[in-house]
Amino acid sequence: MSFFCRLTVLLCFVSFALCKSIPRPLARDPNNIAAYIKKGLAGSPASSSAPPQSLSSQISSATVSANAAAITIASSAISSSSIEDTPTATVTAANPADTICGDIIDAVNNGSVLFWASDAYACLSSVPFNPAVATRFVDYLNTTFQFQSTIAYLKDPPAGYQQPTVDVLEGLQLIQQNITAGTYKSQYAFEADLQLLVYAFHDAHVDLTAGVLSAFSFASPYEIVSVSKDGKEAPKVYITQDILDSPDQGWEPFPITEINGENVVDYLTRFAALNSIGTVEPHADWNQLMSNPALDIQGFLNTFSGGATFYPGENLTFSFANDTQLETIWLAIYNNPSPTGPLTTGGDFYNYFVLGFLPPSYEPATPSSVPSAVPSAVPSATPTGTPAPESWFDASLGAYPANPDVVQLDLSIDGGGVVSGYYLHNISTGVLSIPDFDQFDWNVGNFSLAVSEFIIGATAANLSRVIIDLQQNSGGNVNLAFDTFKQFFPTTDPFAGSRRRSHILANIIGGATTRYWDSLSDDDFTKDSLAANEWVVTDRINAETNQTFTSWAEYFGPLRVHDDEFSLTEQYNLSDTRYSIAAFDGWIPSGYDPVNPSSTPQPWKAEDIVILTDGACSSTCSLLLEMMTQAGVRTVVAGGRPSTGPMQAASGNRGARAYSADTIDGDIEFASSINQTANSSLPQVRDPGVYTIFAGINLRDQVRANDTTPLQFKYEAANCRIYYTIANIYNIEKLWRDAAAAIWNDESLCVEGSTGYAASTNQGTPKPPPPATAQAPTLHVEEHVDFNFEPTGGLPDGKGVPKRNSEIQACNSKGTCDDEISLCKQILVTCSNNKKIFANACLPPCQNRDGSCRGANTFCNILSTQESKAASGFSNSKFSGISSLSKLDTSLRTGVCVPTIGNANLGCPKPK
Repeated sequence: MSFFCRLTVLLCFVSFALCKSIPRPLARDPNNIAAYIKKGLAGSPASSSAPPQSLSSQISSATVSANAAAITIASSAISSSSIEDTPTATVTAANPADTICGDIIDAVNNGSVLFWASDAYACLSSVPFNPAVATRFVDYLNTTFQFQSTIAYLKDPPAGYQQPTVDVLEGLQLIQQNITAGTYKSQYAFEADLQLLVYAFHDAHVDLTAGVLSAFSFASPYEIVSVSKDGKEAPKVYITQDILDSPDQGWEPFPITEINGENVVDYLTRFAALNSIGTVEPHADWNQLMSNPALDIQGFLNTFSGGATFYPGENLTFSFANDTQLETIWLAIYNNPSPTGPLTTGGDFYNYFVLGFLPPSYEPATPSSVPSAVPSAVPSATPTGTPAPESWFDASLGAYPANPDVVQLDLSIDGGGVVSGYYLHNISTGVLSIPDFDQFDWNVGNFSLAVSEFIIGATAANLSRVIIDLQQNSGGNVNLAFDTFKQFFPTTDPFAGSRRRSHILANIIGGATTRYWDSLSDDDFTKDSLAANEWVVTDRINAETNQTFTSWAEYFGPLRVHDDEFSLTEQYNLSDTRYSIAAFDGWIPSGYDPVNPSSTPQPWKAEDIVILTDGACSSTCSLLLEMMTQAGVRTVVAGGRPSTGPMQAASGNRGARAYSADTIDGDIEFASSINQTANSSLPQVRDPGVYTIFAGINLRDQVRANDTTPLQFKYEAANCRIYYTIANIYNIEKLWRDAAAAIWNDESLCVEGSTGYAASTNQGTPKPPPPATAQAPTLHVEEHVDFNFEPTGGLPDGKGVPKRNSEIQACNSKGTCDDEISLCKQILVTCSNNKKIFANACLPPCQNRDGSCRGANTFCNILSTQESKAASGFSNSKFSGISSLSKLDTSLRTGVCVPTIGNANLGCPKPK
């Protein structure tokens, strides 16, 4: 069957899936699929008197024949010649390198974003490989990784670290050896090895979005969830929709026992080890695969159903406990938010996604026409005064209460608000939900105000205890960690120490930048704008002396620790208004403003506060968690693998500073411009060779007072672990009540063997951490495509894609954007001197899958739902399950990259 016949087949399935008038239980019955597709094609309604059943109980031995019939009917709408080509599940594409990439891009240009995974993989496998370009990229990453703070600890982690060890620099050398030896036959194989190395950091600040792997992510059409029946029994894995439907429809769902013939736990453990990103233990890797309403309200996809990096295969078969099966296929989501023009071959894919060149026939959009992936409007950056909607109820499929007592202004997936508060009067407990700290501009103040309103309301109601719910919180604005902590502990000054790796490039950049800053007069604007620059240290606190550092040399050290060299420990200088304003985009955290000091009493004792997480807590979230536990707050963690024992509360990044490779490039350029020694010592041009959307590292470790081990490598168990249950996974209020009961009333409700491991335990010396059992994942890439295309590193008849700067650019005099991709809009920006101005800015398109905003000072402002139009499907006569795309349809979102702080391009004062 040709690609276009497969395309039409899948469109028929999706139109069926998104037909809202079909009753859900019947729409999922494979014995009725053909009838429903016939309805979509011919307009004749289908009917059935079958009672509601679980998805697992609907599937029978008739699955294969029913789906084959469905495909035949769909194909009949195409042509008789197409029907003759109807394939079996084992057919492979004929010469996919010749057509498949072009077929996909043609479909994308017609508005499609969903493809059959096998088609996407056929395209990726046809993209050729250029060893010279790859070598340049490896060299670029090798230099970038010198700034990564943890490379010595990854090679030789301390006891208690739960992930496999990795020698990062040796890994890069091995990849370079493979390049030299001619091992890689496709760009996909090379990039897959690189991504495996990046994921081996198990650090959410270490990220790479570049090349052909940025084009697609892979998805199961069905979401899954891991839940216990009663909170005691080990969790089992279910289809999420069964858990949602069964309570109201009166049937019991059956758990999944196998996936593709393998034990479900074993399969998902391997899948998580390969595809889950940035967490320090397998429990958190596991949770990344599962549905979670705290993820739903942020508009993001889980790893299993939309966020998988590596091709998982063509077919996907779920086997259930009642000896039935659901046979479906893996999908691919196209992630590139920008127009590409007519890419035709794997070579064209290479030129666009790897080299950054548009095809010569590309015609840019006119000023009046906006790319379809870009929303046509950007919300005002000023407060609007009225939030809409006023709860997370609809966005969470009814999981969150419909009547919160406190909501942050503009609470919605597409808005800026994230905080909500709930008063559970009958257990005298308030719940403050903070799923995200990623806030900018007025939203920062609105966030702080919502936390304050929650505390005022809860104390006025005489609520005796508080749960702070940080599920799925991946971090954001550091200011808000300090602000939130100080509102709960106004008289406590937390320790927030950090240090960086000392190496020659850091010494040159830091020495030049700090000396330059010291030479500026106090009334020089540049002094203000550079006050929080990462390479200015003489306005930061030396944790040992509690005074500011006197020079870069004092700070740099180096101190020899763990077979590597590090700086001294620094602390944020929050009492310095100039520093705070520069560091936090014009905002000063509560309790640190000398003009308006806090005088409120502490609202609750530490033992009356508990933090609920699911292990995803990362970056700024982990900083808040660290400060709270220092103050005596306890933690409860939910979920994890279906096994007993402890689980860590914050398994995301526990570092102090996310940093991007292009920011390092800017640092090198700036240091070279202000210091002749630096200019002669630093690399003059850092070109990755590969078009890189984002490459990130962790610049500074978070460390405790008088301690040298990064928090990233300490075993930090929660005080209590609970399982998600069938009853509480999509009933968040019940989950809160379960957490409260376990931590305050009945420790036996905690998972067996999970208590006594936390440093803040009341049971004396913590138990030693469990042994690490995780294995490094492996990936087999089939080099099955032959090709003759040899890219030269350029495209003589084409033109280069304008390289997007890490800084947002201004619109040109015509009111358009020079890159022919971004959307010109007027926005309110905050300059580093706290001045707010309106600027006409070019806002690049972005989406909620792979990170698509360049630089550390931009952020994807999600504005609208993207129609998940399906375009293609590799031939498979056993396909079912596309009906669950209605859930995926609500999760594909687009927006624009906006600056968190202004720059000289937008009219802010330029540093001299």
